[in-house]
Amino acid sequence: MSVLFKRVHELDKRLEAKTERFSFRHPVLSFFFLFIGMPICVLAAVFLFTVVISVPVALIFGWL
Repeated sequence: MSVLFKRVHELDKRLEAKTERFSFRHPVLSFFFLFIGMPICVLAAVFLFTVVISVPVALIFGWL
């Protein structure tokens, strides 16, 4: 279990370093991804998971 936590922590450190390097090299793209791209991705994920849950329920109850 501790090995798993250690690997996740190392992955987090590497990902954070790469993200920071990218944001310093490309500030405009970083701004775009952070304030425009991320909210769109969150809304898309909410929509997708809502559809994945509601469509089978609608099919079971005969609403479609």
